[in-house]
Amino acid sequence: MQTEQIAVVVRPRDAYEAVDLGFRFARAVFWPLFPAHALVVAAVSFALYLGLSERLWLAAFALWWLKPLYDRVALAVLADALFGRTPTLAETLAGVPRLILRTGLLHSLTWLRLSPLRSFTAPVLQLEGLRGLERSRRASVLIGRDSRAGLGLLFACGVFELVLLLAGLQLAATFQPGGAIASFWTSVLAGEGPAISLVEALLYALAISAVEPFYVAGGFALYVNRRIWLEGWDIDLAFHKLEERVAARERRPPLARAAALGALLAALALAPLAARADESAPPDAPAASDAPAPSCDEPGPEGAGACVAAVLASEEFATVEKIELWLPKESEPEPDAEPGLLARLGLWLASLGSTLLRVVMWLALAFVVGALAVAIVRALRARGQSEAGAPLPDPGLRIGLDLRPESLPDDVVGESRARFAGGDAAGALSLLYRGALVHLVQRFGLALPASATEGECERIARDALDAGLAGDFRALSRAWVFCAYARAMPAPEAFAELCERWQPRLRGAA
Repeated sequence: MQTEQIAVVVRPRDAYEAVDLGFRFARAVFWPLFPAHALVVAAVSFALYLGLSERLWLAAFALWWLKPLYDRVALAVLADALFGRTPTLAETLAGVPRLILRTGLLHSLTWLRLSPLRSFTAPVLQLEGLRGLERSRRASVLIGRDSRAGLGLLFACGVFELVLLLAGLQLAATFQPGGAIASFWTSVLAGEGPAISLVEALLYALAISAVEPFYVAGGFALYVNRRIWLEGWDIDLAFHKLEERVAARERRPPLARAAALGALLAALALAPLAARADESAPPDAPAASDAPAPSCDEPGPEGAGACVAAVLASEEFATVEKIELWLPKESEPEPDAEPGLLARLGLWLASLGSTLLRVVMWLALAFVVGALAVAIVRALRARGQSEAGAPLPDPGLRIGLDLRPESLPDDVVGESRARFAGGDAAGALSLLYRGALVHLVQRFGLALPASATEGECERIARDALDAGLAGDFRALSRAWVFCAYARAMPAPEAFAELCERWQPRLRGAA
């Protein structure tokens, strides 16, 4: 670990101070970090929304589940920038395949996906390359006392994502005509309308692009701070600086080193001469210890030193003060007691629960991946057929009704009126409903699956048609459902209104 190349001040910090440092670091490397992360999110969002255009809620769920994929891009940029080498956008995007294949992405998308501390422990998997039991032990050591800060980071970033999503929806609501804002929010809460679902999906992708890099940066800062506490990076950095100063001294010019060596040799040569001079002194010469002691009256530093010594020798400075302090007594750790029966049972139940949860998560992941694959294949196949100009398949039998155009009479509405007047209300509604379905299939290309029900036909019509035509079809469908399954015949006035609505559309439907 080359601590001398770190781009931030290395010192132990409080957990929340470390998170704040991560946010500031993310702002400092904004241009290489946020565009790379946003491009990956945009690419995945486009693929999901293209393949799941009819199930945008499933696309939004998949976009949320794939967050560890985008987090790897942000973490790679932050790790390089921390040690003084900020990658370019092209370098980051070129390294995306390596981040997908060689950094434990499968672990992060399965049994580690729902971990509330995933941004805190992600560097252990991606940067240190640990797997299995080694990763678990390393993560438990690093989390330590900072797990509360990791949970707070997850909660704060989740709230900000929700705030951005609601703010975007409110901005869209302000463009609605007067009096329609309440109905807009009602449609949002009910999940009605493909346009609203698309707006929600786009806003959620934008919220992820804006907030998720800060979440990754905060977790990475917690990881770095814990390593500083545990491994003493600040001490290691101090030793590196000391080593650099010693090396700088050793790199002094040769002339300065020669002068220092000459001074040392001269001092060693003069030492014997000084010893001989002391030995050859006359015996009657006064010794240094016999010299009179200086007094306060003498001028110069000797007199001042004598006054200070006299003051310090007085009684006021001869007192001794005794201070008592209460310090915590270091207690020896008690030996680990053997767990009881209830404790062992609890541990076994916890292990069994975690195993079952892991199995359920694997099964859920397999189901989601299979559903995504099937939906994407179907959407691409349908898009390819529409682009090639392939004719729509013959609807044939749908929901137990013959929807072939040749099975209808020339005047669908007139025949329906005649049947209703003759007392055959079910036959009249059946003919009118079949005529409406044939008209929608032939005129608007409505694609009805072979297993479609009346409710599914309503949903397909609502998504593909304008509001007026979709409302007329819904009224006709409800009348047919009540008549066919509940034996509730419509009133003559209601049937006549349905005929008037569909008369202009079913002329020549056969």
